[in-house]
Formats: sequence, structure tokens, C-alpha cells
Amino acid sequence: MAGMLLFSFSATASYSASQEDRGGFSLGGTRVIYDGSKKEATVTVINSAKDAPFLAQSWVDNYVPSGEKRVVPDTRGKPPFLVTPPLYRQDQGKNMLRIVRVGGQLPTDRESVYWLNVKAIPAVSPLLKGKNTLQFAYVLRIKLFYRPEGITGDPVSASEQLTFRRQGQNLVVKNPSPYYITFNKISVGGAEVKDTTLMVPPLGEQQYPLSATAAGKTVKYRVLNDHGGILPELTREVSF
Repeated sequence: MAGMLLFSFSATASYSASQEDRGGFSLGGTRVIYDGSKKEATVTVINSAKDAPFLAQSWVDNYVPSGEKRVVPDTRGKPPFLVTPPLYRQDQGKNMLRIVRVGGQLPTDRESVYWLNVKAIPAVSPLLKGKNTLQFAYVLRIKLFYRPEGITGDPVSASEQLTFRRQGQNLVVKNPSPYYITFNKISVGGAEVKDTTLMVPPLGEQQYPLSATAAGKTVKYRVLNDHGGILPELTREVSF
């Protein structure tokens, strides 16, 4: 009996697979900022391939850092967001997804972060119908930041407020602002810090392991802005 096997591959905002490898499937941004004063946020789904339609399926998940798996049940409940349309046919061209908040008790003094997932399920070619086939579905996952109305400051100046201290073989970064900070790069004494995919939470701290060569008191770092662009390098001193 003929049949079809469907495998899903996930990629975060770095888009590790090329657009060609994904059959022309891409998104119009590497992150979404949901302004709490607005009714919705939007993101564009793009199909640049001719005669290669796919089904686009979209949903929002609770945030877990890439590569990290929860070992305990997630008690945070269902994310308070709906994506419309949740499932539709995407031909060559562009379509807009709308993300709408549907209730939920979210903090009003700081940002919240979720994952927005968009899966491209390829159509079966008429030439392959009735045959055993192997199909690949790609899931693009980008960060969805909910920014409540009325929080103070701005994301750019927030990166300038970071403080750094050394605690054993860890660099502890403190963020007094209400915004998530995403690093592009950090170095201590010229030695690059790993695990920079971990964001510094608003009004909180994040630890980063240091290599044995990370000596000195000088920290140099770059962070990402709302559009995923890289801001100019900043320099700070590490306290002990």
C-alpha cells in the first residue's frame, strides 16, 4: 500500500536551514513585538517558490530556551494568544498572520516572552500520488515579546543599564530594566562567552559560564534590537 511519511524540522530565528532548503518558506522577521496598547501584532509568511504551495499552521507556545527541555510538567497554562488564520494554504507570495491576546494574567511591569511557531506542510505533487513518498515539514520558531502598555524606558537604553559581576566561574548579568535583553556577543578579557542565546530577563539576572581564559575586568558586548539588528558594541567593567 502506498503512503506518505511526514517529518518535521524546527529552526529558531537564526534560520539554520536556507530558504531554498525550506522550499521557499520564510517569515518577515526574526521576532515579533506585541505592543500591549494595540489589539494585535502581525508577522508575514512568505512563499518564494513557484508552483510549490504549502499548508501554513501557526500557534503560540510557552517559552523555553532553545535546546533546553523541561523535566517537570509545565504549570504555566496555555499561552493567552491566538493566531489567525491558524491553518491556511500558502501559494507563492505573502500572507499576514495576526496574533491576538485572549485574556490571561500577564505582568504589567515587564515584558513576557513566548514562542511563535509557523509550520509549512508541503502539498503532495500530483506526480507522486499513489506512491510511497517522504515529505519534510519545516517549523520556524521566533520569539514573541508581549510589551505591556506604560512600562518605562526603551529597549535600546535598557542594554546600557546592564551590570556585570563575576561569581566563581560564572558571569552574572543583572538587568534592572523591564525589557528582555538578547545578546549577539559577549567577551570578558577578550575571551568569548558561550550560551549567549540565554536572554537576561527583565528585572532579573542571568548566569553565563566563563572559560578558563576569561581573565580581566573588561566586558564587551553587543545586543539585538526589536528588529533583530545588532546594536553598537558597549564596554563595561566586571565587579567581583
